[in-house]
Amino acid sequence: MEHCKFCEAELEEGSMVCPSCGRDNTDAPREPEAENVTCEAQEPAEKKTEEDTGTQEENTPAEDAEAENAKAEDDGDSEEKEAAEVSREPEEEKEPSAPIQPGVKMTPGKAAAAVAGLVVLAAVVVALVLWGMKDSIFRKDALSETPSAETETTAPVVEATIPEDGDPDNETCKGSYSASDEEVIAARDTVVATAGEYPLTLGELQIYYWQEVSSFLNQYGSYAPYFGLDYTQPLDTQPCGIMEGRTWQQYFLASALNSWRTYQALDAEAAAQGFEMEQELKDYIAALPETMEEEAVSKDFESAEDLLRYNVGPGATVADYVKFMEVYYRGYSYFNDFYSNLTATDEEIADMFALHEEEYAQQGLTRDTKTVNVRHILIYPEGATTDTIRTETFSEEAWAAGEAAAQALLEEWLQGEQTEESFAALAQEHSQDPGSAANGGLYTDVYEGDMVEAFDAWCFDPLRQVGDYGIVRTEYGYHIMYYSGETIQWPIHAESDVINEKTNNMVDAAVEKLPIQVDYDKILLGVVDLGA
Repeated sequence: MEHCKFCEAELEEGSMVCPSCGRDNTDAPREPEAENVTCEAQEPAEKKTEEDTGTQEENTPAEDAEAENAKAEDDGDSEEKEAAEVSREPEEEKEPSAPIQPGVKMTPGKAAAAVAGLVVLAAVVVALVLWGMKDSIFRKDALSETPSAETETTAPVVEATIPEDGDPDNETCKGSYSASDEEVIAARDTVVATAGEYPLTLGELQIYYWQEVSSFLNQYGSYAPYFGLDYTQPLDTQPCGIMEGRTWQQYFLASALNSWRTYQALDAEAAAQGFEMEQELKDYIAALPETMEEEAVSKDFESAEDLLRYNVGPGATVADYVKFMEVYYRGYSYFNDFYSNLTATDEEIADMFALHEEEYAQQGLTRDTKTVNVRHILIYPEGATTDTIRTETFSEEAWAAGEAAAQALLEEWLQGEQTEESFAALAQEHSQDPGSAANGGLYTDVYEGDMVEAFDAWCFDPLRQVGDYGIVRTEYGYHIMYYSGETIQWPIHAESDVINEKTNNMVDAAVEKLPIQVDYDKILLGVVDLGA
């Protein structure tokens, strides 16, 4: 049964319009699970589920800072990639690396992958705080329009949409937490929350709060309206589309407190285990005050604190930012080290799959599910090109000429060593598929249904064996095929879930050690203009 990506209500079979909220789910991104922090929570804070979550290798701070530019470059390559895979089935792509999708049914441990994704995403956001998040979609003004230190930023208030004060023990305590620059700065050293023995000041909270806002907008960007978020309007005046009974300001505040508690818990666990960050990170953090001053000068700010204020609002000091980075990077490094050193036994893998076999099957993963590796040499009908094969019709004579050329190449291979290596060499020289020719015609980890029909049928013939070869005609031309191998998938995914479960247990245990208490009445939030 499919679920709405906005409210999680069940969708009627074949329908993409939610009967509950009325929203169209076609191509809509799945929203993150709402997070909530109460004043005296004894349970671990919930962790957000993100799209495309997982554990990535740790980047250096400089690499993190370049992530935003890399994304833009990737977007520009989309047309080239489309042309490169001419034999791929042009239907909805599968996600073989994550057969169990968030929002439907999650096997134990998937939340750990979500935490990993959150941590990696946060690294990008952290870098953006310092390295010019001003230029991204969630900031309005140009860098040349630097405000003076005396400028007060005040959000336009729409009284009718600001809710009344609510429960003093959760994020609804205040209908609006927005305050003037002067008020926030005056209270910057006030302790507004504790997690175990660790305090959180109002100045530090500004960084965590704006990290959550910018993280959301960087991830979803123009998709924000799907969630009911208008980033041209004040966050305290808009009902949150993914956390009922909250404004967006209250939602991001709850998320910020959850993130702080999780980061602080991982940092504390790292210290308890005697874990040390790499020297490169230590040096990077030690140099931050000087680096920030240099960055401020390059952006025509009077000081590093002015630069920080411009990006995360008033209240946060350079010392607050350095502390934030220390907590974040030590906890992140420990998390990464813990995760990368985990293993799963064959028994644990088998038990995980057996326990959740039904859930896996609902997502198309059974004991028989496999991926294949296949090489091919594509030969177009005579006169066809990569551009015209999709749009023009070719004569039978042209097709016959293409078939003869394919047969001649196959005969050439058969008269030689008849190895995979010799086949790859022919593909590099002769294949007209720009998506695989340079790689010796190789497609790896192909799921059934990924490729066009005839190509797919040849690959997934039940009698197919490594070393098999043949010629297949598809709408793209003649494919000289070579079957390279196959991999049964369930152990791979079950192993990943075992490791995720162990990681999740570690995170939960660390968070449980730090019960959180929040004095919501003392919280004030500065205003950063999110207008486009």
